[in-house]
Amino acid sequence: MHNILNQTRLPRLEILQNQWFILCIAAGVIAIVVFALIVIILRRRKSKKIVNVNLTDTKEPSDKMPEEHHKFIAERIIRTGKKYKSILFTSAEPGSLPITIPINVSIALAKNKKRCLLIDLDTSRDAIAEAFELDTGTDILRPKSVQTKIENLWVLPGHNFAQLKQMNIKAISQNARKRFDFIIINSPSLLSNPDRRQIISAAQAAFICTKGASEATKLTKLIKPLRCAVIGNIQIPQGNSQQ
Repeated sequence: MHNILNQTRLPRLEILQNQWFILCIAAGVIAIVVFALIVIILRRRKSKKIVNVNLTDTKEPSDKMPEEHHKFIAERIIRTGKKYKSILFTSAEPGSLPITIPINVSIALAKNKKRCLLIDLDTSRDAIAEAFELDTGTDILRPKSVQTKIENLWVLPGHNFAQLKQMNIKAISQNARKRFDFIIINSPSLLSNPDRRQIISAAQAAFICTKGASEATKLTKLIKPLRCAVIGNIQIPQGNSQQ
């Protein structure tokens, strides 16, 4: 009788042991999956975080942002480089985006040994070409990037985009990603620009230059639905603007 009981208990013990083993494996798999999901969520939150550059405390006028701010913005762009290669710099109103911001950020990227293309969509002034003393020819049919005197920095001047509706700025930006580490797009006064959707679609992320919360809200609502992430807000004093 004792042998019979032992024979009946042994299979039951083996079954319990197997079930416990299976439960341990399942719990381990679940723990790994949960940990992976937490890491993914934290990375996404980090990449989507909007950094603020507040210029209201500086004694310098808005068109002379301190050098450390340019470096800070460039470092922010480099950190997101694997995800965002084309960055839009824009503002809600005319004069709210100092031309020195995209210029000096591009220079900072180039000094970090990043091949950078600076695209100027401010067709009314062509100020970036003038700043780098570039040839302002009007070969609209064949827009060509021009290398500046700064190593690793090229410019597509604003005069190339005087007839923006006839050009595919998104295709230009996508093709440029194959040759450059970063593409910086300068396009002030976005809200009143009739080509704003095309311009936004050419960028993967954006720095907005605003004078208040209302401007930031308007630009964010316009930019985000077009799959362009707002990764920075450059806040300038209410009374300052670049003419």
